[in-house]
Amino acid sequence: MAEVYPSDNELLNIQYDSETGIEYIPTGQAPYYLQFRKMLYRMILAAKRANELRVYDEGGLDVGVKDGKFFNGTELVTVSATSANTLADDKASIYIYLDAAGNLVTDEYSSFPDMATTPHIRLAIVATSNGNIDLLTDCRSGHNFVIPFSAGGIKKTIEAHTADDTLTQSESGSVHTNLAATAVVTIMLPAAASAGTTFTFAVQSAYELRIDPGAAAIRDDSGQTADKYKYAGAIGACLGVVADENGDWAVVVKNGTWTEEA
Repeated sequence: MAEVYPSDNELLNIQYDSETGIEYIPTGQAPYYLQFRKMLYRMILAAKRANELRVYDEGGLDVGVKDGKFFNGTELVTVSATSANTLADDKASIYIYLDAAGNLVTDEYSSFPDMATTPHIRLAIVATSNGNIDLLTDCRSGHNFVIPFSAGGIKKTIEAHTADDTLTQSESGSVHTNLAATAVVTIMLPAAASAGTTFTFAVQSAYELRIDPGAAAIRDDSGQTADKYKYAGAIGACLGVVADENGDWAVVVKNGTWTEEA
């Protein structure tokens, strides 16, 4: 069903909108064109934020992107406006987005990337055919709202392992324990993980928890040898690792005694 308006009497008596500050033009106000320009001025001010990073049709296969800003963690990334971004023809869906550095991507045709492995700002989905843009769908709205941590939104995922497991890069940022394990548990780190991929491990049962880097190395003061796992078996021991630029794993936090495989 269509959204209903206030009654005619209510509409005629509204003087201004308290949230935006936009004033309604009183009946009989003169000169009307000046009052209309005043209202338009306030509406434009209120709409400016909604225009940031908006993708728009420039005709043919070209799109432009308005300037704007976004936060990548604690870093504020500034994006300059661009125009004449020519899209591929005859594509059912072109997924347009900004990568974490603010670079525009217009050649993705299958889907938006996995946010866990490729952080990005989703801008639009565009369909093209016969040298023209058929449909442009704005996809920015999902970046305007985030569920607060206290409400159960942004928080770390924790998983208890009672058997061996292999992690994936998309699980970056998660915590892994051996809670309720009754034997040794080996957790394999993902191969060739992107730099910055992180995991935390905690011993919660008195059995060895082994962290296996595969062909890579977990680098700390207990050793830096490739293809050697680290292990601990005392409850309370924990280890935090992050993938480095060389394809290995740097230890960034450690509690208790962790030993490298002999």
